[in-house]
Formats: sequence, structure tokens, C-alpha cells
Amino acid sequence: MNEERSPIEVPMPSAVEAVAAEAAEARRRFDMACAQLRPELHRFCTRMTGSPCDGEDVLQDALVLAFYRLSELREGGALRSWLFRIAHNKCIDFLRARGRFEPIDPERPADEERTMDEELEHKQRAQRALANIVTALPPRERACVLLKDVLDCSLEETAAIVGSNAIAVRAALHRGRAKLERAEGLEPPLRPLEAQHRAQIERYLSAFNDRDWDGVRALLTDDARLDVVHRSEGSFADACYLVNYARLTWRWKLELAWVDGVESIVHFREEGGVWVPHALVQLRVSGDRISAIRDYVHVDYMLRHCAVTPSSTEPAPALPFGH
Repeated sequence: MNEERSPIEVPMPSAVEAVAAEAAEARRRFDMACAQLRPELHRFCTRMTGSPCDGEDVLQDALVLAFYRLSELREGGALRSWLFRIAHNKCIDFLRARGRFEPIDPERPADEERTMDEELEHKQRAQRALANIVTALPPRERACVLLKDVLDCSLEETAAIVGSNAIAVRAALHRGRAKLERAEGLEPPLRPLEAQHRAQIERYLSAFNDRDWDGVRALLTDDARLDVVHRSEGSFADACYLVNYARLTWRWKLELAWVDGVESIVHFREEGGVWVPHALVQLRVSGDRISAIRDYVHVDYMLRHCAVTPSSTEPAPALPFGH
């Protein structure tokens, strides 16, 4: 007698898998909603932290926190201010953790209301100020100048973002603008690569640009780490990093360049016969090998508001904020 066979059972997704799928879809929709604001948020975080790489890392932390606190956002129209407030707080945490946090000056009454012409004059002066100089301001003044004079936030919106009030913001603007006026025209010191790392980095760039992938691997430690920002992170040995670079459809090269006065590895791509700075690459040197790679190739807005000049030439003046 033949035994009756039960029908094939199709496994149903578990509750955990279903929740994970819903969360992934929610995060995708959230990222789409934030996409247009990311370049502006990145510009703010870059000038607060003093580095486009640090700015992107802080921004990513801010967006992760914002996603998990999304229920706090009551009005869709307030998304911009809400995200800036979270990004501002993350920047302050970053500065405090790295010992770059100066005590906020005691708040004092602001000057009398400025006329529209005076406000325009101060805005134009801030636009002309060197991007590097603003990092010399204490965090409260730095944030107020960037938000009000650079990103065109209202006085009330600026106060909400920095967690203060209009009177205190006016006072911080007064102090910050005065300091920028005194600093205008000053060139901050250049920050070249560390001399002991230059040879290893130059060998890496030469092999990379020659598409000598075996040569690149020979320059890495056996346990080298790879972080392609917004894509993957882990062991270099387990990644398709070099294969993906070989498949890029645009012409590219990695080259040392001055980025706002800091010597950095820049990914250039050719557009209309011109080499355009696209993103940054960071290398960690351990002894005579490269032990970690952090590549921002997918962050296409990273260098839009930075002054980039090949390190073989004199660095160009930093771009004004409004560029």
C-alpha cells in the first residue's frame, strides 16, 4: 500500500524576516526623502567638523539617529530644520569627543536690530570668508554663522536648530561675524601628508592608477580592512573592490591634492575632457604597508564646496561658502 505523501510545504517568512523587510523599506523611503537635503547637510557638517570626510561620517550618524527617532517629527514640512538640529548636535558631540570643543561664551544682549543692507553686507562678508577660517570659531558661533549667513536659515530656525533663542543667536552672530572680519584674508597653515607615510601612499597610487592590481595587493597587510562608504565594510580579501574599480564606466584617477589646504587622496573623474574632483579616499599606513582603505567614491556631493588643487601646484584659495 502506497503511503500518502503530504504536499510540499513552502516555508513562510518568519516574523523577524517580515519586520526586517518592512524596516529596510522604511529606511529606503526615508533616505529618498532626505536625498535632496544631504548635500546641504554635508556642507554644514563639513564646516562644523573641519573635514569633508568627518562631515560625511557625522552626517551618516545623524541620519541613522533621525530614522530611529522619526516618530518625533510631527510635521513633514519641518524635516529640514529637524535634520539640521540632529546634525548640529552630532557635530557638537564630535567636537567634544575629539577635544575640539571650546566653552560657549556667556550669552550677552545682542546689538540693536541691523538694517537689511547691514544684514546683506554681513552675509556677503561671510560668503567671502575662507572656508577654513570658520573652524576657528567656537561651536555656537560657528553654527550660527553657517546656518544664518551661509545656509539662509531664519533667525528663529537657527535658534531652534542650535537649541537657543533669538537673542542668544544674535549675540553669537555678532561675535562670530566680528572674528571673521578680523580673520578675512588670512591663509590657514597647510597640512601636508605625514612625511613617513608619503612613500607608501605614492606607491599605492601609482599601482592603482596603472591598474596593477597585484601590485596594489602587495602593498596591503594580510588583514587589511576596507570600507566603501554607504556600500560595504569588512576584509579587503573578501571584497570585489578592485574588480569594481576595473569595471567603472568613467575615466578616473587617484591623485594627491590640496582639499581646503589639507593634502588628501582625491578620486578624479573625467567630464568633458576635464578632470573633476569627485570624492576622497583615506589610507591608513602601518609600517611599510597599507592596513585600511576608506573610499567615499559613492558620495558624489562630497567636494562640491571645497577648494581642490593638485598637490603638484600651489593650493588654490578656499572656495567661498556660497560656491
